[in-house]
Amino acid sequence: MTLTPELLLIETRSSFEELRFDGFVVKYDGKTIKSFGNTNNYPFFHRSCAKPLQASIIEDLGTQKFWDLSDEEIAVCCASHTGEPVHTELINGILSKIGLTEKDLQCPAIAPLNKEEQRKFNVYSKLHNNCSGKHALMLAVCKQMGWSIDNYLDKNHPLQIAVYEKIKTLCEFEGEMPYTPDGCTAPNWATPLENLAKGFYNVFCANNCIDIKRAFVNNPYLIGGQDRPDTQIMMLSQKLAAKAGAGGILCVANTEEKSVLVFKMMSADMKARSIVAIETMLMLDWVIKNSIDEKLLENSLNKFVKTETGVIVGEYCLNENYKHWIETLKI
Repeated sequence: MTLTPELLLIETRSSFEELRFDGFVVKYDGKTIKSFGNTNNYPFFHRSCAKPLQASIIEDLGTQKFWDLSDEEIAVCCASHTGEPVHTELINGILSKIGLTEKDLQCPAIAPLNKEEQRKFNVYSKLHNNCSGKHALMLAVCKQMGWSIDNYLDKNHPLQIAVYEKIKTLCEFEGEMPYTPDGCTAPNWATPLENLAKGFYNVFCANNCIDIKRAFVNNPYLIGGQDRPDTQIMMLSQKLAAKAGAGGILCVANTEEKSVLVFKMMSADMKARSIVAIETMLMLDWVIKNSIDEKLLENSLNKFVKTETGVIVGEYCLNENYKHWIETLKI
């Protein structure tokens, strides 16, 4: 398969072009797929953008009622969190509720994403892992269904088979999805970006997953945390549900307009990804500049190139062809 990414963003310095960022953007409104860049149906791993899709099995199994999970607990189970107490205490509470401890989590103990939290500990906990909420929910489902917790990450485990089938259904994907262990060692699956867009539409725009949708829009900080792109996007507008993943993936659902954007930066540059996403949403009026905290937008967008003393020497600019494509989406 031939990938044909398109130029999305240019970084200039002293009026000279210095860096270019290529990728793909897909928009889906429940009926029509529109794409900038041709993936030729190439499958991309969902990485952490899979978390709301993975968690959606609780809607079928009644897990929320079975364990009396709060919106906050569901949110942190869908999170790539920064390991702050607001996250780790919720996850510890879930484990206590289901009769387990952090020792039962099979994600590795790694440093929290929050730099301040990193400095507080000499030894990190599994709770600090940004995927620990996802693992806690997987354990909760296993305990509910009477499935083994010893091998819950095995791709042939009943839990993972159920997740696999649910993702295929949500993404409206036919055939076998490619597999990889994610960073946290849980199974992760791949589809074309167009199918990932359909998956997010079915979770956040089609009223198929009301508990997860409510958990996202009401708890943006729990989904990520300090300086996390999905948290920043959701804080710009309560109608947006966003989830970022490794590998340059970002999905945003507009729950009012019932439309989804999927961004894939081939360089996986996080700053470039955020700028492309927020500039796109500004152009589409998904984010209204005059109706939000200007400081919040400035911190989220951060499109200027500066010296170490803070002097502006350049900026990030959307490619003109990409801007024209965005304008066509309004027609």
